[in-house]
Amino acid sequence: MRFVIIEDDVSIRKITCNIIKKYDLGIVVAECGDGLKGEAIIADYSPDVALVDLLLPGQDGVELIRKLKEKGMETSFIMISESTSQPMITKAYETGIDFYIHKPINVLEITSVIRKVEESRKLRAVMSLISQTTARYVSPDAKPIEQDDNAKRNRINRIFSELGIISEAGAKNIYQLAQLVDVRLSHGQNQTYQLHELYQELSVAIGQDVKTIEQRVRRAIAKAMQNVANMGIEDYHDDKFEMYSGALFDFKEIRHEMASIQGKSAYHGKVNIKKFIEGVLFLAAE
Repeated sequence: MRFVIIEDDVSIRKITCNIIKKYDLGIVVAECGDGLKGEAIIADYSPDVALVDLLLPGQDGVELIRKLKEKGMETSFIMISESTSQPMITKAYETGIDFYIHKPINVLEITSVIRKVEESRKLRAVMSLISQTTARYVSPDAKPIEQDDNAKRNRINRIFSELGIISEAGAKNIYQLAQLVDVRLSHGQNQTYQLHELYQELSVAIGQDVKTIEQRVRRAIAKAMQNVANMGIEDYHDDKFEMYSGALFDFKEIRHEMASIQGKSAYHGKVNIKKFIEGVLFLAAE
């Protein structure tokens, strides 16, 4: 893959370049330390991946990415920052980044994130091929498909952030599965598709073991259930609790999870992966 690095700390740029080269992740085609110049460089080079610092002279990383996304750039963005502010991280994901890396950067995290981005790009290529070979009709006044897809992706990232699973490894796999489900639902296959078929298809697309994908997904959804249950314990009439407990889970299971957290039961709530994924798609489409 081709990389551009926009970071005002020269030492971080050097470290990142060395990691990309040493672990054969791709080539760095350009780098700079200014937000305005960085925007022009990314637009000119159209790299596969851009690593962008949050705080930059000229303009910040969020604004840089927002402008490039509005131009229809297909570059994948990884944001680098010292900030641990959840609102700031949520804002960055809503802008359209793929991952958020905290400084100081380390080899394991950056190589893992870059490989996940590569997997995601491969999956998008597969989805694009599916879209091209499947009849999809839109009305004359409908938005372009790519614009709709980007908006839906941002809404899904916001949902994951509110559920507290945006940084979970399984969140990426849930999004990938949701893309596959979306294609099936758009062709009336809501009663016929099987989860094991989706896992197998995703496994082939990203080159990962089916069992690993399934475990990541289940862990992430279980964490989401726990977080929603905690919302209900704190405020049973909380808007987010009312929305997510009904749309993404069986409410009976949420009650079981609440009882478990409160020490009233030894049994946790059970997750329904299919309901969760379809619920996320439903909420993202609203």
